[in-house]
Amino acid sequence: MSLNNIDKSKLVLVNEDDVVISDVALETKEIGYYQDAWNRFKKNPVSLVAFVIICILFFFVLVGPHMKIYTKPANPADSSKIGYLPPKVPFLEKLGFMDGSKTIKKGKNFLLTLYNSPFGEGIILSGMPEELIDNDPSNDYLYDEVYELEVKVDMYKYVNYITSYLDESNTDTSVKKIFSKEQFEAALADNLIIDIISVSPDGNTYTVRVDFFKYALNQTPEDTYFWFGTDRDGRDLFTLLWDGARISLIMAISVVIINAIVGLTIGAIAGYYGGTFDLLFDRFVEILGGIPFMAVLTLLIIRFGSAMGVIIFAFTITGWMGSYSMARMQFYRFKNREYILAARTLAASDSRIMFKHIFPNALGYMVTSFALAIPSFVFTEASYAYLGIINYSNAISVGMLLEQGQQVMGTDPHMLIFPSFYIAILMITFNLFGNGLRDAFNPSLRGTE
Repeated sequence: MSLNNIDKSKLVLVNEDDVVISDVALETKEIGYYQDAWNRFKKNPVSLVAFVIICILFFFVLVGPHMKIYTKPANPADSSKIGYLPPKVPFLEKLGFMDGSKTIKKGKNFLLTLYNSPFGEGIILSGMPEELIDNDPSNDYLYDEVYELEVKVDMYKYVNYITSYLDESNTDTSVKKIFSKEQFEAALADNLIIDIISVSPDGNTYTVRVDFFKYALNQTPEDTYFWFGTDRDGRDLFTLLWDGARISLIMAISVVIINAIVGLTIGAIAGYYGGTFDLLFDRFVEILGGIPFMAVLTLLIIRFGSAMGVIIFAFTITGWMGSYSMARMQFYRFKNREYILAARTLAASDSRIMFKHIFPNALGYMVTSFALAIPSFVFTEASYAYLGIINYSNAISVGMLLEQGQQVMGTDPHMLIFPSFYIAILMITFNLFGNGLRDAFNPSLRGTE
């Protein structure tokens, strides 16, 4: 069709009817990169729940050691008597769960004496045969060949009985104290004394048997609660766990920060500029990475001990190489993209290109790596403490608690369950949290629903 055959009446200007075409200003508020990342993160329910759980864990790490006011008996011999007490929690004990009970196997005659003792009321919860309880001699033959019975006891009352009221005819492990006359009178007024064993000729020294829980803990077994039980030295496991978690997390955060600063700085320079520096430093990293970490850790501990600074230094000698490799790879990957070339064309400085254009694009991968590095350090430190390589002289760690729990896992499982449960929750939540951060900081998803 030639141009001369076109119907010119159809060629009408769009604004012939006073219709004005113009740009309309955006009414929505501008959203920055980090605000958009937060909006995407909030829409990930799994990662959000993991973040809430992490916040709860950090709350207990900060506040947990101060939630229970408990003064351990000053005498180590007294402390060991309340070692390995099972968990006991108010309200839950009424449901038959975490009620301080424990199944023990003891001699038949001893259990009968305990059951019939006026001081043994309420100690044996279940397991005593009715035929023995009714004191009918005709039933004794049923248990002639039985020397031990397995019964469920209130361990708090049982320990108090053993250490306070045990008869002289049995193996005496009760608490005996030597008091001056003034101390004796004060203890007598506080109802601490069970009986008087001997008095010195001058009447100034008294050897007495005391109510252990009242003497050592200033409370009765009924009023004593150890939420996670006690360790072998009679220390409250709830307080110990959060003390150990605090030490582990402080060290983990310190290691991650140091490794991030050193690794990101060197990796960014090597990846962005490349050249001779990149080649030489990459060979250096390969040589340093060939040194076994266990050898480094063991040599430092042998030479300088297991102080926290030594452990942090050991984890940072080679720990920064992961951050270095990641940063180098990301900066090398993005430095020749079109928007980087456009920034160079507009005379953007190297520092602006590195931190304004490349760093945000690589941030998602880095944040995920750093989020996973915290539980990884906690797990590694706990593993070496569990193996006995790391052994703090004046502190406790979760790994040391695991090592104690492994020794008594058959008889006192609470020593292993609670530290293991803490590490498992920490690993799972940080992994889910890191995955959510990776998606939130991914620039390719910006503005998507």
